[in-house]
Amino acid sequence: MKKLFNLEDPFFAPFWVRATIVVLLGFWTMIELVAGAQVWAAFFAALAVFSAWRFAVIDYTSEDGGE
Repeated sequence: MKKLFNLEDPFFAPFWVRATIVVLLGFWTMIELVAGAQVWAAFFAALAVFSAWRFAVIDYTSEDGGE
């Protein structure tokens, strides 16, 4: 299960990648709300919050020198 949500991967080191992922998850949450799918909206909102929290906590500077 850890590999499925491995947000410590060096792929996520650039800030723009992390910000884009969180923004896209938030955008998809809004799409689900407009479509009337509250359960999916809650799922994507939780995923956006979890991702934003993990991205803020993880130190990516040790991976490739940071930005």
